[in-house]
Amino acid sequence: MKRGHHDLASFIQRRALRHTLSSGADNSEAKGVGTHGRGELPLIIFGEERVRELIAAAPSRVCKLCVREGAEKRYESQIHAVRHSGGEIAVMSTTELASLAGLEARHQGIVAALRQSSYASLDEILIRKPDPLVILDGVTDPRNLGAVMRAAECAGASAIVLAKDRTAGLTPAALSSSAGAWAHLSIARCGNVARTLDTLKGEGYWIAAMDPGGATSLYDLDVTRRLALVLGSEGHGIRDIVRKNTDFVVRIPLYGRVSSLNVSVAAAIVLFEIAHRRHASTPRSA
Repeated sequence: MKRGHHDLASFIQRRALRHTLSSGADNSEAKGVGTHGRGELPLIIFGEERVRELIAAAPSRVCKLCVREGAEKRYESQIHAVRHSGGEIAVMSTTELASLAGLEARHQGIVAALRQSSYASLDEILIRKPDPLVILDGVTDPRNLGAVMRAAECAGASAIVLAKDRTAGLTPAALSSSAGAWAHLSIARCGNVARTLDTLKGEGYWIAAMDPGGATSLYDLDVTRRLALVLGSEGHGIRDIVRKNTDFVVRIPLYGRVSSLNVSVAAAIVLFEIAHRRHASTPRSA
């Protein structure tokens, strides 16, 4: 069977990444770095704006920063930040960078390969009791995941839990769509969402699932409680097993003819409404 164009690009990218990340094997910071599990590729971010945002937020997440020959001065501050955080720097040709980022990608002379430790554990997140805590179950489009991460961080949320099944993970597309927001969030994965909700209840959370047919209006939701917000798939919404473990099923009142919102838009509306009402109720200092 002949390889399609995208298969060929992926094949070239896989070989180049493995070769590049193993080339610094004598560097203790680079040893064993490069995959997120057996047989998986390292996560990469490319493009000037995206990489600058990433390094400004969390330079220690970069295991290897690859810069085009002649662009060292342009990216001097990023190189310094990554090197200071223990990352490796590689100067490459435009062709080599294109192999890393993808043949059709606009890398702008800079590519960052990320360390393995992108996910936190649920226990680590619960130590800080983030409120609200966002849970995604069935959001399969990585760009929607990225947009939710962006909205959550902008609204002041600090943590997201992703279901392991039927839910996008921290892919390059998701990270790019988040516009750097992911680097400011603690993100965990859970294998059993219903069991996770039970755990959260034991930690003092009230579970609010978003659904267009919910009995509770968003504007009647008690935001003084510690909240965990569950968002399901756009096609099927919240699963029945998850719905049975919620305290509230919440709807966003709609006034047009379309019956539902994109999941990232819904997340933004809910999170900013909670933030607005909580800030409005906080007494201002004189």
